[in-house]
Amino acid sequence: MKIGHLTLLSQSPAAEANWNMAIDEAILLTSEVSTLRCYRWRRPAVSFGYFVKWDSVAEVYPSTPLVRRWTGGGIVEHGEDFTYSLVIPSIIGQPKTIELYSQVHLRIADALRESGQPVEITASPEDPVSAACFDRAVKFDLKLAGQKIAGAAVRRHQRGILLQGSIQRVTIPTGFETMLAVALSNETAMRPLPLPALNLAAQLAGEKYGSEVWNRRF
Repeated sequence: MKIGHLTLLSQSPAAEANWNMAIDEAILLTSEVSTLRCYRWRRPAVSFGYFVKWDSVAEVYPSTPLVRRWTGGGIVEHGEDFTYSLVIPSIIGQPKTIELYSQVHLRIADALRESGQPVEITASPEDPVSAACFDRAVKFDLKLAGQKIAGAAVRRHQRGILLQGSIQRVTIPTGFETMLAVALSNETAMRPLPLPALNLAAQLAGEKYGSEVWNRRF
């Protein structure tokens, strides 16, 4: 699977956890082009999957900013990781979840191998150890020296599909954002975050991802 045309969003300032989640959702709800966003965190934070119970996260991270993702998956520590999101609108087509998951990770693996890192692709799911995402690899996750280094979670919506991923415990090559965009698509263009997405993100950051109603819903 290769995306015909992909917009790579230009680097934006590091943001708080609620803003990072809000921007990803806003892109999905407003964009009509496939979009790759690579982003940073203003301070260490923890995101957790849509169905994860709040208490199970808050007990382990009592003093860390927590945010519930719109996507599924487990608990992910952020701060020094390479975090990205990929949005593919419905009008362009909807790949199967496993196809999207596997192809994105295959492209990441190829890019890391080019930088001299012998990344492996997980062939079968491992037994669960905890709710922490990086304690257990599922099929098509990436590993290096026996440790999981890349995982992702997906959300399907009538507007399209959102994949949110994190890469950790590995050296990220300079210019990796561009390398990944080129690997995923036939044609890439860099753009700033569109104003409609920014405006919607400002609303979602406060009313949704910054609220106890959302974050403590389960």
